[in-house]
Amino acid sequence: MFKMWFVKQMKKIILYFKALNRQRNHKTHELKRRLKLYKLSKNIPDKRGKPFDSSSVKRILFPFLDLGIGDAVCHTGMWRELKKAGYIVQIAAEERNRALFEKIVDIDEIFIIDINELNSTPQMETDLIINPYAWMKRKELFSVQLLQKTQYKYAMSFGGWLNKPYNLQLPAEGDFHITDPQKKMLTALNIQTKQLSYSLPALPSHEETINEYLLPFKGKKWIVINPFASVDERSLSREQLVSLISKISEPKDNHIFIVGERKKTEKLNIQDPAVSVSIFPSLWDTVALIKQADLVISVDTAIVHIACALDKKLVAIYYSMLLDHNKNYEGNKIFGPIGENAKQLIFNKYDRKIDINLIATEAKNILDGKCVIEEKDKYL
Repeated sequence: MFKMWFVKQMKKIILYFKALNRQRNHKTHELKRRLKLYKLSKNIPDKRGKPFDSSSVKRILFPFLDLGIGDAVCHTGMWRELKKAGYIVQIAAEERNRALFEKIVDIDEIFIIDINELNSTPQMETDLIINPYAWMKRKELFSVQLLQKTQYKYAMSFGGWLNKPYNLQLPAEGDFHITDPQKKMLTALNIQTKQLSYSLPALPSHEETINEYLLPFKGKKWIVINPFASVDERSLSREQLVSLISKISEPKDNHIFIVGERKKTEKLNIQDPAVSVSIFPSLWDTVALIKQADLVISVDTAIVHIACALDKKLVAIYYSMLLDHNKNYEGNKIFGPIGENAKQLIFNKYDRKIDINLIATEAKNILDGKCVIEEKDKYL
């Protein structure tokens, strides 16, 4: 009895010291980050307290470094509103996202940046630089480094520790959706909007390719599944994917298309006539496939936001997580799906582990028109 008690207490002590060590590491990393930001700020003009005149702004630059496709899709509504208001929208992005940004019609100019060679980045010019991700520590660092390479009149940010570069710094308060700071920034530019929807362009050449691809499956209901997140912890395992397929492939008029990162989908070997592993040469082919889908099932990733942009019926699988180890930044809320057709299911690795039966039931209900999207499941 004593031995069992002793082992239990030792486990508690070990867990306590592990948690203490994580806290120390986080504080050490944050101190180093702030010191680096402070050094960088010495070469940046001090804009604090200086007036912001939106009438003198024509060009607006968004730093989009160390960000993914989903992050970009989440800002397409803002770029659309800026374009409608007559602004020139500029993007600083990495080469890996060029194919996406080049097709978004509301973007006028793209600067391709190598984040490993920021010091050699050519000088850029704009009127206003907007940093919508300053509230995220790593993103703030890249954005401030980019400020050194930009000639600008004004700067605006949402959150962030460093305030020296910004004429206007909007506070990053808890319980917000990613579209909320965008609305505030638009308001600062005298553009009023109650809600922001995402948008993606129609690309006929890709849509024609997919129309031909879908011909053998005509007359069936088309279900697109993306089982892969950016990290394995939030991805569906092969066993979970196979189980989900078996539960939703009936009745026989359902056909399932698996999409996702090429290096992961190439490893799938699913021998099932009701399943197609769809590997395309272009992201826009996947977008065109999603546009045709009767239902999309996806873990938390770009495919969720693409489905929202296309207003598709969607089961979005999320894992409860805090961003930057900050209890005020709940990723499931900030990057949650939007729209009338999205059903968000939230799991965690402790007391609410992923439930394939629940996912399959929600998917079938949506396909059968039995699912009612509750207010908490949609965000506009």
